[in-house]
Amino acid sequence: MNVHFQLASERDLLRLLELMRELYQHEAMNFDEEVARSALKKTLLDSTLGSAYLILLDEQPAGYFVLTFCFSLEFHGKFALLDEIYVRKALRKQKMGTKVIEFVEGICKKMGIKALRLEVGEENQAAQSLYGATGFQKDPRYLFTKWL
Repeated sequence: MNVHFQLASERDLLRLLELMRELYQHEAMNFDEEVARSALKKTLLDSTLGSAYLILLDEQPAGYFVLTFCFSLEFHGKFALLDEIYVRKALRKQKMGTKVIEFVEGICKKMGIKALRLEVGEENQAAQSLYGATGFQKDPRYLFTKWL
């Protein structure tokens, strides 16, 4: 079984949207294809915003992840957000999530980024276990969002 990560480009847009739809359905989140398409295109066309990767298992799509960049004094400048990570249900528990995190950490280290963040639903115990096992710590502050 050969797992590797492929930097996505515009030609991968439909495949990414399919995987996004699966993730949003799994997480019971609202999926708006046009909004998702627009956001993905921005990320695919501007590497300063971040990048999207396909997770390939024997050249077949097993999932995807998106790494984006932010800036914070608290995190010593530029930090990374593992914005979305998804592995198809039938392929979980094969250490792909761990491999994704190791790969992302390598990218961050090469860029001089000191902090990698992510968010996870309270009910997603499997993901929380993965993140804890790979060194993430639950932030003691709450994350708030206001849509504008």
